[in-house]
Amino acid sequence: MIRVLCFCWSIKVRRLPDLIALMEIYQYKHLLDQVSAITERYKKVNELTGENFNVFRILKIESSEVRMHSAFIAELLNPNGTHGQKDAFLKLFVNFFCFKENLIDTKSCKVKVEEHIGAISEDKTQGGRIDIIVTDKQRNQIIIENKIYAGDQQHQLTRYYNHSFNADLIYLTLDGRLPDDSSKGELEEGIHYKCYSYKHHILNWLEACRKEVTVNPIVREGLTHYINLIKYLTNQSINQNMQEELSDLLKSNIEASFSIFENLDKACEKISDDFGVIFKSECKKMGFLCEYKVDLESRYNGIFVWMPEWKHVSIGFQFQNYDKDFIYGLIQEDPNKFVIATDIRVKFESLPNNAAKSSLWWPWYRSVEYPYNNWSKYEAWKAILNGDMKIYLLEKIDEIVKMTKNIEL
Repeated sequence: MIRVLCFCWSIKVRRLPDLIALMEIYQYKHLLDQVSAITERYKKVNELTGENFNVFRILKIESSEVRMHSAFIAELLNPNGTHGQKDAFLKLFVNFFCFKENLIDTKSCKVKVEEHIGAISEDKTQGGRIDIIVTDKQRNQIIIENKIYAGDQQHQLTRYYNHSFNADLIYLTLDGRLPDDSSKGELEEGIHYKCYSYKHHILNWLEACRKEVTVNPIVREGLTHYINLIKYLTNQSINQNMQEELSDLLKSNIEASFSIFENLDKACEKISDDFGVIFKSECKKMGFLCEYKVDLESRYNGIFVWMPEWKHVSIGFQFQNYDKDFIYGLIQEDPNKFVIATDIRVKFESLPNNAAKSSLWWPWYRSVEYPYNNWSKYEAWKAILNGDMKIYLLEKIDEIVKMTKNIEL
């Protein structure tokens, strides 16, 4: 009898770790089910209230630095802007962002977007284009380097500082990150330039602007759409009630929440690997060679496609900023090692719809459209899983092939 009891106990002991693991998995599944239920409930609320309706996302310009963010912010800062509020928004901006105590005459300010300040010098310390520049009649200036997903250029902040030493030089990003050392050089944050974020600083300014136009419904709602867009881009729930409910749920299941969070990247990595196999197979059917190098933890990686006979370029899809700012186009090998003949490069650069900032690496490129451009968002992974991402990328390959049919690639 004792032997039988000991045998049964040994089976239970050996199975206890498996039992604990099953209980943990059930706990995680239960938490995910609760999150899904809350998400679905508020999704229906958003449909009824119109929270999901955003003109900027509908037009697929939500991540465009020049056409969307720089243009919209510059219009708000312009005392002669169509908003009709004169320098009210600019005054608020000066109070929120300017740190050098320049006495800016907001009424006399002129605002320009993509201001050309000369050809970039050989040492990269002069020239370029300033995203937004505000200048008053005394030549006091505010210079804004606006980064949504794009990476830094060599000596970029140094060039803008050299253009106007006394300007309030603002480095604006989604999360307030510091610029690369290659961009700022010897400049010091808080002295020569200052970092601000869309997530906090721009949102606070926009909220203050909205209070100024409570009786002007068109401008007010335009600001509301932009505020909601910024919240979307910075992963802040538009619906405060949902955010509170999800926060309370995660708080009461903090260990399981961290376990799920810590494994999300691994799950995405597996989805990406599977997608890579499928996409390479599709390319092979079309006669292309394909290199799938998607690494969401590093910049300047992506998918590269070419024909064996191509000598100058490949078709590339590349992340400029980790898992964001996805671009596509014609990419060449290291231009420091291989230089495309001038006549061929001119043909590439002259192709229709080329981006304004084509480079030695990218003689022709365009931004990937929403929702395929930002792999930090669920919508991109949904497109990968349902096949839309594959269709979109293959369409872009076909578009480039047809566009370059008379050019030797």
